[in-house]
Amino acid sequence: MTSSLNLIPFAIMCAGWIVPVLRFWVQVFRGGADPGLPWFLAGCAACVAVWWLPVSYYRARGFERSGRLYELLGVRWFRNFVPDGDLANRWRRRREPAFRMIRNRVDANAFAARYIDSERSHFVLLLAGLATCAYAWRIGWDGWAWYLFAATIAVHLYPMLLQRYTRARIARLA
Repeated sequence: MTSSLNLIPFAIMCAGWIVPVLRFWVQVFRGGADPGLPWFLAGCAACVAVWWLPVSYYRARGFERSGRLYELLGVRWFRNFVPDGDLANRWRRRREPAFRMIRNRVDANAFAARYIDSERSHFVLLLAGLATCAYAWRIGWDGWAWYLFAATIAVHLYPMLLQRYTRARIARLA
């Protein structure tokens, strides 16, 4: 049942961010406002380059370890609504009282590694979303720019912050 609940945030992400970004770029290329293929491909390459950041980038910094910054930014509240978030886990624990996402140190390490991959993916898409916002702004499509900016922050920046918050919590417990 938890996996069914996890589909809801993914559906919201698709409807609220992926579909509008794709629709924006289709309208850009059809409407003659395209940036030119070399610029478009260079922008895509710049976004994907984040994938090769060193592992040290993903280590929790001193200011992150307490989690207070993330809590002030609303990350704990946001954690309720993500896949395998607090609401989904509470629902599953009602059905399976012994259920735990992390049962031991091995699980904690695997979980942290999975979150690094997830943060990388969100970082790539965050940059792609921000580049799309900037281009929308540049060509005067302000409504698109504002919508895509808000959606990009909600769908990619907050998940990145949550992943950093969670890894800091795991490091603190380990």
